Amino acid sequence: MKHEDQYYRNERSEMAAFLPPAVSRSLEFGCSQGLFSKRIKEKYGAECWGVDLDTASIAMAATHLDQALCGDATAVLTTLPRAYFDLLVCNDFLEHLPDPGAFLREAAAVMTPGATLVASVPNVRSWSNILELLVYKEWKYKDSGILDRTHLRFFTLKSFRRFLEENGLHIEILEGTRPSSSKVFMMTNLLTLGFIGDMKFSGLAARAKFGNEL
Repeated sequence: MKHEDQYYRNERSEMAAFLPPAVSRSLEFGCSQGLFSKRIKEKYGAECWGVDLDTASIAMAATHLDQALCGDATAVLTTLPRAYFDLLVCNDFLEHLPDPGAFLREAAAVMTPGATLVASVPNVRSWSNILELLVYKEWKYKDSGILDRTHLRFFTLKSFRRFLEENGLHIEILEGTRPSSSKVFMMTNLLTLGFIGDMKFSGLAARAKFGNEL
């Protein structure tokens, strides 16, 4: 299977643990082929909408979602029903936007009061990335991963928390995902008394509630 096919078929099963207890209407941006939203639909019996720029992926998503929309995220937002969705999913999507904060503030208009955000972003402070930077003196963009060449914003655990809070989200869960199995990392973390514990994870994920002030 080609790398691009793997990218668009990623089911993001690790994000299932961040879903809320109940979902009625879900909206996912960067949905690819809609496999994560399909999981939501099957688990909750929810109405699920997906948005993506890739036409081939949206064509696949349309086969199992209630609505599959192709287009720019900000432009699509203006066409959606107001105060309609109770779940917004942004799995590895926000880092592709020039102003992800503005996107969340605008997205609040299509969410019901107290709606949930489930989101993930790459951890730029991950062990592998810091090793490349400090030891190999390298910051090289790639086709995928933390330094995906389409990424416009970068987050650490600390800055992701601040980003969510500054944009009116009330965090319920914020954790690292995709942990490193490096023995060198484990030893270094022990020697630093856990100071670099956040570097264990290549991804960060959150579940948060939209506040009334948005």
